[in-house]
Amino acid sequence: MARASQEKTSPPHRPPDAGAPDPAADAPARSAEAREAQEAGFFQRLTAFETALIAAGVVVFLVLMYEMREVLTPPLLAAAGLCMLWPLRSYAAVRAILTAGGLLLGVWFLDKLSIVLLPFVVTYLLAYLFDPAVGYLKSHYRIPRWASSLGVTALVVGAVSLVILLLVPTIVGELETLGRRIVRSVGDLRLWIETSPLIDRLEEANMVNREDLIQELTSIIQAQAAWLTNRIPAAAQGFLRQLGSILGVVTTVAVTPVLLFYILKDYPIIKRSVVGLFPTFGGRRDYLVQTGSIAGRYLRGQLLIGAIAFANVSILLTLFNIPFALLIGVLAGLLNLIPTLGAILTFIVGIFLTLIFGDPWLAQTIVVVVVLLGQNLLEQSILTPNILGHQVGLHPVLILLSLFVFGFFLGIFGLLIAVPTTALLVTYYKAYRKELQLDLSNGTA
Repeated sequence: MARASQEKTSPPHRPPDAGAPDPAADAPARSAEAREAQEAGFFQRLTAFETALIAAGVVVFLVLMYEMREVLTPPLLAAAGLCMLWPLRSYAAVRAILTAGGLLLGVWFLDKLSIVLLPFVVTYLLAYLFDPAVGYLKSHYRIPRWASSLGVTALVVGAVSLVILLLVPTIVGELETLGRRIVRSVGDLRLWIETSPLIDRLEEANMVNREDLIQELTSIIQAQAAWLTNRIPAAAQGFLRQLGSILGVVTTVAVTPVLLFYILKDYPIIKRSVVGLFPTFGGRRDYLVQTGSIAGRYLRGQLLIGAIAFANVSILLTLFNIPFALLIGVLAGLLNLIPTLGAILTFIVGIFLTLIFGDPWLAQTIVVVVVLLGQNLLEQSILTPNILGHQVGLHPVLILLSLFVFGFFLGIFGLLIAVPTTALLVTYYKAYRKELQLDLSNGTA
C-alpha cells in the first residue's frame, strides 16, 4: 500500500525537452572558454611591479646569453627555455613553443649523431629487407629464428665481402683508365685544332680564331691541373686526420655483422617497439602497416632488378669487348633505382663512352644501344611485372613529377626516395581520405 500511494503521488517521468541544452555536450565548450579566459587574464592580473620585474629578468637573461654566446649549445638553450616555460605549460601557446623546440632539438641531435647512427640505420634497413627470408625459413622449414638469422647474416656479409674484393678494385681500375684517356683525349683535341682543315676554313670565314681557341683550351687545362694540384695536398692532409679514426672504422665493420644478427633475431619485437613510437591516426596505426608493406616490396624488388641489370649489362658488354663494360654495368644497376631517369642517364653515359673511346666507335655504340634497349625491354615486360607486380601503381607522369620535385629539394638522395615516398603518400591519402574530407557548409573538417 505504501508503494502504491508513493507511485500515485510521484510526478510522472517526462522526456527531456529537445530544445534544452545538454550540459554534457556543452562541457567541452565551457572548458575551452575557461582556458581562453584564463590565458587572456594572465597578463591582466599582473601588477605594474610584476610586469617590470619580468621585463628586467628578460633583459638580464638576454645579456647573459650574449656574454655566454661562445659556450652556448642547443641543448643548453633548450634546458634554459624549458625552465622558463615549464611553469606556463598550461597555456596552449607555451605548449606549442615547447613542442616546436623539442622537434628542432631532435633534428639537431640527429644531425650531430648522424655518423654514429648511420651503421645502426643501415643495419636496420638490411634487417628490414631480409626479415621475410628469415620468416620464410622459420615458417616453412621450422628452422629456429636464431639459426635462420645467423645463416642470412652470413650470406649478406659474404656477398658484401665478395663485391668489395672482386668488383671494387676492377671498378677503381676502370676509373683510373678513364681518367688517363680523358687527359689523352684533351691533348689529341688540341693537336686536332692545330692541324684540322675544318678550323682552317672556319678561320678563313672569320668565324673562329685558331690562336684564341688554343689559348682558351690551354687555360681550361691549366685551371683543372691547378685544381687537382691543390686538391692532392688537401686530400693527403684529410687522410692523415682520418688515421686517428681508423680504429673506429674497423670497430664499426666488425660490429655490424653482430648487430645485424641480433636485429634479425629479434626483429618482430624491435619492429613493434619502433611502430609504437609513431602517433596514431583515428586511434589506429594502419598507415604504418600499409606504407611499410609498399616500401618493403618496392625496395626489395628494385634491388633485385638492379642486380639483374648489372649482371646482364656487364656480362654482355664484356663479351663484345666494349670499353668500361663493368662501369656501364654498375651504372645500369645503381641508376635502376631511379625510374625512367636512371635508364636515360645510363644510355647517355654508355653512348658517350663508346663514341669517345670505342674502336670501332660506331659498331660498339650500336652494341651498347642494343644491350641497354634489350635490358630495358626485359625489365618492362618481364622483371617489373613479376617482381614488383605493379605494387607502386603510380602514373608515369606522377613518377616524373615526383623525381623532379624530390631531386630539386634533396638532390641524388631525393631521386632515390622520390617514387617510394610518393607511393606512400598516395596510399596514406587513399586510406584516410574519408577522414580528410572537408565540409565547407558548416566550416568543420
